[in-house]
Amino acid sequence: MLLLSTEHPFFHPLHKLFSHCVEKGVCPSRILFHGSLVGFWDQWKKRRLVGIDVGMSGIKAVELQMGKRPRLISYNRVNLPWEAIGSDGAISDPQAVSEALRSLFESSTFSSRKVAVGASGASVFTKRVRMPRMKEVELREQISFEAEQYLPFSADEVNLDFAILGPVPQTNQMEVLLVAIKKDFARNWETIAKQAGLELAVLDIQPFALGNVFEFNYAENKELPVGVVTLLLDFGAGAIKLSAVEKDKTTFTREILAGGMVCSQLIAEAMEIPLDEAEYHKIHHPSADGVKAAVAAYVQHATDQVARAIEVYLSGEGDVVIDGLYICGGASQTPGLKDSLEKQLGYSVHTLNAVRNIAGSGAKMNPEAIEELSYLGAVAMGLSLRSEGDS
Repeated sequence: MLLLSTEHPFFHPLHKLFSHCVEKGVCPSRILFHGSLVGFWDQWKKRRLVGIDVGMSGIKAVELQMGKRPRLISYNRVNLPWEAIGSDGAISDPQAVSEALRSLFESSTFSSRKVAVGASGASVFTKRVRMPRMKEVELREQISFEAEQYLPFSADEVNLDFAILGPVPQTNQMEVLLVAIKKDFARNWETIAKQAGLELAVLDIQPFALGNVFEFNYAENKELPVGVVTLLLDFGAGAIKLSAVEKDKTTFTREILAGGMVCSQLIAEAMEIPLDEAEYHKIHHPSADGVKAAVAAYVQHATDQVARAIEVYLSGEGDVVIDGLYICGGASQTPGLKDSLEKQLGYSVHTLNAVRNIAGSGAKMNPEAIEELSYLGAVAMGLSLRSEGDS
């Protein structure tokens, strides 16, 4: 597999992230990041990647075709056994994930077997830190030493990279976004893809894929003044992913273990029913007796957890201004959640429309699928904006 050219204009400075040397027998997957849209259309290559968002409840896959405007040519999803992926992103049953991927592609019209997969959870680490000012080439030479004090695991266990976000005014320091992924986690994903008959071309971090699709669909965000940020919240089954985006950079990420599974568990406990039945009632009968109160409890819990995460973010950011929140993911549709966030947080809350700039759809797509994709497929869509030419 080819590696990303350092001259590629589309991605911001985290362009060398997590390369692996094939000769040394380690995973050659790449992790890429959203950046400026300048030069995007000129850089689009003929070969496409299918964006794969693997979560606790299932797998979503998207394929786009680019032209004057992008065209959705295929979208599908498949459920996963509840225990296949943990709420922390750990893969408990690789065989189940591989079989689900194989089934997804066999039953769909995807034209490519090369995929971009989104990673999240305990094996992925990001942190915004301050370091002495130095040139990028200097920091790259000593990044393992500089980052060791911040990592929750040994530097030898991870593939590590960074982005220099900018100087800290009136100091001799600069802000750096550190990103790391455990090597065994990356190798595991490559094995899973291979067993499913797929080729893992890109291993991205889900919050950055979300930033990518947000920038693609809301390019006007880049016109906001410096210091004004937009918060993105992906309400998945296992966790809520919080990202802060300033202009064309994701500057902060955090996972909140208050995903939609918590709601299902509350319903299961209240009604004394199995988890799969609780999940069904949550989706199809959220206002029924025994369900409504549990849903309301989840909404308050999720809102409180998001509020705490934003407080943590703001405590380390100084004078940033939050322009608003954009939410997506299956649990973002929980009744009362949007209103609760607006009321308690005091920010405007919008639904992130992942297909806002999509001109058309494949012949076999239907309006219901497009509507579902608009809020459910943001990460998969962001991943599908990658191409083999990015490598």
